[in-house]
Amino acid sequence: MKWYDADHDYINDYIDQWNRSAGRAKTGMIILGILLALSGFAALAAPLSTYAFVQGVISLVLIMHGAGQIATYVQTPEFFRNGAQLATGILNALLGVLLFMLPTSVMAGTIVYLLAFLLIMTGIERISFARQMHYYQIPASSMGTATGVLNIILGIAFIFMPLVSGLVLSYMLAAYLVMGGITLVVEGISIKKIDR
Repeated sequence: MKWYDADHDYINDYIDQWNRSAGRAKTGMIILGILLALSGFAALAAPLSTYAFVQGVISLVLIMHGAGQIATYVQTPEFFRNGAQLATGILNALLGVLLFMLPTSVMAGTIVYLLAFLLIMTGIERISFARQMHYYQIPASSMGTATGVLNIILGIAFIFMPLVSGLVLSYMLAAYLVMGGITLVVEGISIKKIDR
């Protein structure tokens, strides 16, 4: 861990890094969000064949999204890192691996709780990110807060929603993917360079 250096301008360091990666992050978030949302809509359109679909494309998208979140955490200056972003990245990658590797019978029993926890962690990360955006006076930080709260509410609903059948699980996976995709697109659109 680096020690705090009173002579170093951490805020300008963070702003410089933000401005260097804003365009790339915006494009990546929007593309990944669209892919997640389209995957969710495809799962809604064919809920009975969701498992085969999930084990391919959705698993890959979730692993890529998780790896991107972990990379962003590592590249962020130490004093501005958000532990919830690292946890969410690890959980997204883990969810992608689980969806790809586990048989349907095992996946159906555990995935609802993993999705619930992931949605709650994603909501916390979105609210924290929106708070950072507000601190640096970046517009549309309230949209990040709103999507964070929606993620938390959906996560809590997943915990208390009874798992009746594989069809319910398919719709829950589709809801998670659509919500995650919409959240990424909204936040991607709101990313702007910080003016000094």
